[in-house]
Amino acid sequence: MSILRRPGRRFALGAGIATGGAAAWGLFEAQWVELRELDVPLLRLPRELDGFRVLHVSDLHLGKLSPAGAALDRAVSWANERPPDLVAVTGDLVRRPGGHAQLEHALGRLESRHGIYAVLGNHDVGDARDPFTRPTDLSDLHEAGVTLLRDEERTIEVGGARVQVVGVEPAAYKAGRSGPVERADAEADLRILLCHYPEIVRRLPRGVFDLVLAGHYHGGQICLPTPWGRLRLKDLRGTYWEGLFATEPAALHVSRGLGTSFVPFRVLARPEATILTLRASN
Repeated sequence: MSILRRPGRRFALGAGIATGGAAAWGLFEAQWVELRELDVPLLRLPRELDGFRVLHVSDLHLGKLSPAGAALDRAVSWANERPPDLVAVTGDLVRRPGGHAQLEHALGRLESRHGIYAVLGNHDVGDARDPFTRPTDLSDLHEAGVTLLRDEERTIEVGGARVQVVGVEPAAYKAGRSGPVERADAEADLRILLCHYPEIVRRLPRGVFDLVLAGHYHGGQICLPTPWGRLRLKDLRGTYWEGLFATEPAALHVSRGLGTSFVPFRVLARPEATILTLRASN
C-alpha cells in the first residue's frame, strides 16, 4: 500500500508540510522589516519644534542566530537617508552572545542630529521567561555614541527650544517608583519619556510628558486571525500592543520592535522602525 493510501500517513505528511511552510514564513516575516513615517500631533509643541523627527526602534534582541541583525541594518541604512533629529531605543537590546558587538556596530552607524538615547528592557537585566536571557553589561554603549538613560534625564537645545529626554529602568517601573515624574522639567518645551513598558502611561499624571515611547510586546510577534480580530500570542495580558495612542497623560507610541524572543518567528506582526514627525496641533 502506498503512503498516500494510508490516512494517518497522509495526515502526518500534510501536517509536516504545513508546519514547514509556517516556519519558513515566520522566518521570512521576522526579517521583512516595515520602515514607516508617522505624524504625531502634540498640543503644546512650540513652533521651533514643529517637524522635529524621532527615530523609534525597540526590542532588538540581538545575538547569534537572531533575525534582527539584518532588519536593524536595513533600518539604519533607511534612517540615514533621512537623518532624524533624535533616536530613541526602548529596550531589550541584546539576547544572545555576539549581540553586544552587533549593537555597537549598528548604532554606531546611525546618524542623528541630537543624539541616540536608549533604555534597558527586561531581557537586558535577565528578567524574562526566555531561557536564553542573561543580564548584559551595556555600560560601554557611550563608545558607540549612545546615551544609556538609567533613571536619568538629558536636556538638549534645539533652535532655542529645550528638549528633555527621560529614561526609566525596568526595576523602577516594576517597583512603581515615581522617578520619571520627579525628573520631568516643567520648563522644557518638549518632554519625552522612554520606557520599555507601555503601561507606564497609566501611572503618569496628565501633562507631565508630551510623548512616551515604549515597546515590549513585539506587536504580539505571532498572531492568529480570528473573527474577533488578531489573537496575539506574545503576552495575552497586553493592552497597548503597537502603534500610536492618544492617552490622557501623553501621546504614546509602541513599537513592534525589530527582533524576536523565544522563537525566531513573526506572523502578522512585522518588525518595524518608525520615524515620528512631531506636529504642533495647538
